[in-house]
Amino acid sequence: MRKITLSLAFTFLCAGAACAQDMPYYSRYYFSMGAGAAIPVGGHWGDGSVGFTAAPSVSLAGAKKVDDILSYGVETGYSFGHENRDVSAIGLRIFSLTPFLRVASESSGRTYYGILGCGLYHWTQPEFNSSGKDFDSDSGSSFGFNLGGGTILPLRGAWKLGLELRWHHIVNMKGDRFDVDIANNLLPAVLLIHGF
Repeated sequence: MRKITLSLAFTFLCAGAACAQDMPYYSRYYFSMGAGAAIPVGGHWGDGSVGFTAAPSVSLAGAKKVDDILSYGVETGYSFGHENRDVSAIGLRIFSLTPFLRVASESSGRTYYGILGCGLYHWTQPEFNSSGKDFDSDSGSSFGFNLGGGTILPLRGAWKLGLELRWHHIVNMKGDRFDVDIANNLLPAVLLIHGF
């Protein structure tokens, strides 16, 4: 009798494990890590002659689902190595902290989404030397917003792969010695997402 009971218990456990592997993963919270490029466009910031070059960009985000469509969270982003095309010694770094809303829809195993965020953008221009003259560092903070969209593809279990294109708009990139006024970046990125 004991052997039969153990055999039945083992069978149910194996069946349960098999079902659990087939069931889709669901969580009310999800996290993402991203890597891409911040590409300056428009105005003095994106000028092809005297503006700034594209730079590597990384991001981290955490969010909570309201339901299968709507979620909200906060994202930090960092782009580094924006060089001035006219004076290559001038380099800029941009850090952002932006709460966001995401609206998603699933179709044929893929998830498509739109995203809107707004918050603080802080830029830093380290000190540099040009033509034998030293220039001090400068920095500033400004309000900005971003919007875009993307698609999320299944990887394994709770892990997903995201492909995204976002537009970032910084209202005023101006300090004591540095001023490009409005700054816009296009940011294509690849995301590794857990728990979506």
